Amino acid sequence: MEKLETTHIGKLALDKNIISKEQLAKCIEILNESEGKKIEEVLLSYLSDEVLESLLKKRKLNIKKLQDYAFGEYVTKMKMIPEERLQYCSEIQRRALQQKTYIPLWNILVSHGVLSQSKVDRVLKAKEIRRFVRQALSADDPQRTGLKGRVLGGYEIISEIASGGMGIVYIALQLELNRKVAFKILFEQFASKRKHLNQFYREARLSAMLNHPNLVHIFEVGTDQGFHYYSMEIVEGVNLGDRLRDEGKFNQEEGLDLIIQAGKGLEHIHSFDIVHRDIKPSNFIIRDDGILKIMDLGLATQTHKSPKKASTMGTPYYMSPELIHNPQEANHRADIYALGVSFYRMLTGEYPITGSDAREILKNIKEQIPIPVTQLEPEMNQDMSNIIDKMITKDHNERYQNMTDVLNDLNGVLLID
Repeated sequence: MEKLETTHIGKLALDKNIISKEQLAKCIEILNESEGKKIEEVLLSYLSDEVLESLLKKRKLNIKKLQDYAFGEYVTKMKMIPEERLQYCSEIQRRALQQKTYIPLWNILVSHGVLSQSKVDRVLKAKEIRRFVRQALSADDPQRTGLKGRVLGGYEIISEIASGGMGIVYIALQLELNRKVAFKILFEQFASKRKHLNQFYREARLSAMLNHPNLVHIFEVGTDQGFHYYSMEIVEGVNLGDRLRDEGKFNQEEGLDLIIQAGKGLEHIHSFDIVHRDIKPSNFIIRDDGILKIMDLGLATQTHKSPKKASTMGTPYYMSPELIHNPQEANHRADIYALGVSFYRMLTGEYPITGSDAREILKNIKEQIPIPVTQLEPEMNQDMSNIIDKMITKDHNERYQNMTDVLNDLNGVLLID
């Protein structure tokens, strides 16, 4: 919670015209560059000890007022106190304020025998009150760089997991349910651009339509304090792309199991007329119990809503010929191709199409003939090799036409030791 305390004091100093916006910005810059430095130390460059002490007292009073407001709302909602007693105590508080004396409502309730101190202590620990105070302090926070400890939409950000092309994913605590989630926030530089904003919400919307054991589940989409976000299931495990990089390749049994799981998730995606368009090992995560989850629908689209002039987007090695040359015609068969490339890579440690750079790879995808899996791995099951060949054939009309047919053939593979 240090960041909240930090910038809230800076905000108080700014509101009272004790420091300028430029000075506050400089303080925040120093904090971001320093390890373990506290705001009190930084502010002393601009403030006297007396003024700083006054701000610290003011901050404590502000937090107490926030708690008091939330406390009053809570006991009213829960009907813990007869309405006439509550109004009587509220009137005492109001008269005290007229005399420039602040008395928390709970103190008045205790002193008049309406509530016991132990009852008040339990209420102040209620998650609704803690959430209100945290979020109110976060909304007051002028800092936009360090998000750790900030509360957005009822989620307290704990730590960063990963950073992608359009946003950052954090571990966050959903305060209402007291559960940890993955929390994706759109980069601020994209929030003002309609194209990227639409893409972000399309990803969230398409993900929310889906519900399958082999897909990451979306919980909630929203915006708060100028940030656009969505929360999703947090998956503890290892990224398949990272593991493949470390181990080189997998044995037949594990490779088949993982591809069947990915295929089931992909079959579910396709049943909603959605094309993922970025199927690859690094978009698979394997949980500790062996369950594979497909992630990242950032490039996904529904075929009936595809624009007439679709752009060529994706990861070169996994892009089908039609996705490169006629992206507006690309459909679920492009995902089947990408899954086939992933399968080839997992079993052989190689890509079916090679090239020295992205431009050459994209050119070779149309022209280069892949080396058969069994030539690279002579012990490979011939049925699996044939399935991969059909998944990555260049002509999409000769490729598998749907994931159900792929899964039927994969489930029919008999591996003998």
